[in-house]
Amino acid sequence: MGVLKSCIVITGGPCAGKTVTVLEVKNYLENLGYHVLLLNECATELILSGIKPFGDNALSVFDFQNEVFNLQRYKEKRYLDIIKNYPDETQIIMLLDRGILDNKAYLNDLDLWNRLLLKNNVKEEDLTKNYDLVIDLETVATNEYEITSNVARFEDPKSAIDVDNRIKEVWKNTNNFQVIKPTKLVEEKVMKVCNTIEEFLEKNK
Repeated sequence: MGVLKSCIVITGGPCAGKTVTVLEVKNYLENLGYHVLLLNECATELILSGIKPFGDNALSVFDFQNEVFNLQRYKEKRYLDIIKNYPDETQIIMLLDRGILDNKAYLNDLDLWNRLLLKNNVKEEDLTKNYDLVIDLETVATNEYEITSNVARFEDPKSAIDVDNRIKEVWKNTNNFQVIKPTKLVEEKVMKVCNTIEEFLEKNK
């Protein structure tokens, strides 16, 4: 059976460089000798398939986030089960492009969040128990927002900053939560994330 060394979430507001960073981090960890299982962003997956909370034939925000929530939970569980099928001692890292609490930030309504938890018969404190490290990439939306860089992005700059702040708020009390500030070069941000992860892995061998 494979060995899960760590489950790492990379999150952040729109235009934080998350998509590029996640792929670079995957390559970096593989070069360190880990086998990386990448769980791509569930909201983008749904939006690209036609299930979306905006435009024609849109779902309500609640119904959309409920679908994101359930897809995320399902994929996380399947990945954990799949790890059992790997050869013994395979060193595995689960790398998540967004985590389950991002749903709370995007709902932006405590009553709706509690309704979602009740609907799915789950407690918030149980949702992140498998996450070992959560890294938040702070958005650069104040002056460099580029909506065309992601066809599933629909927020304007102000909304992007609001989402970014809410993401920090919902994750701030989780274990090993780290914030990476914007940098002039994407490469600098990627290296900061990689260094943060490598330091965490060294510390928790």
